Amino acid sequence: MKKMYLPYLLAITIFLFSACTNAPESDKAKTSEAVAVTDNVAGEIIKIDTTASIVEWVATKVSGYHSGTLKVSGGELNVQDTNVTGGNFVLNMNSIAVTGPKGSKEADNNKLLGHLKSPDFFEVAANPEANFVITSVKPFSGTIKQENETRQESISKYKVANPTHTVSGNLTIKGITKNIEFPARITNTGDTLNAIAKFNIDRTQWNIVYPGKPDDLIRNDIHMGIALKATK
Repeated sequence: MKKMYLPYLLAITIFLFSACTNAPESDKAKTSEAVAVTDNVAGEIIKIDTTASIVEWVATKVSGYHSGTLKVSGGELNVQDTNVTGGNFVLNMNSIAVTGPKGSKEADNNKLLGHLKSPDFFEVAANPEANFVITSVKPFSGTIKQENETRQESISKYKVANPTHTVSGNLTIKGITKNIEFPARITNTGDTLNAIAKFNIDRTQWNIVYPGKPDDLIRNDIHMGIALKATK
């Protein structure tokens, strides 16, 4: 399963952005102030498989886009009666990679990578990790689009097909914590749990305010595609 995430991600990213530089058409995460997290979460604790989990990102500007990945370095989920009741995961900000656009030069990607790690963006030296802590998981109550469930593990599109839950949690980037809410698809086979989420966030909420060049401004919305796998 883990081998499927990145090829789908790259292929669709290249296709969709070859002719369009608007922010991905995705669900906009509802952002609010951080929510208190309970210490006593019900349910069995299962570890996230970091080798089979990944986060992809897409950022756009006037003249084009950039895309890449982040590695999940740890985390766990609380599960009670097959339902997720809590959990968290950690992102290794030093693992940030630039994978697009198609045809970009390695030297250009490396230059961008250095800039992303600088204080203009994620200030990785001072903030080597980002993390997400679940504060609420409830059944999804919106309109559900029916699609082939065998494609559940793919994060190749920018909206979750057949969302099952609405997830809320505290997202910490650069030491700033905000609560975000977004649709997700969670499937539990008993031994394995998979979660897919895709949404846009406003980077300025986490003090990522570098505007870009005057003639090539960077859009505030950043797309995140999250694929998590946890196994007993």
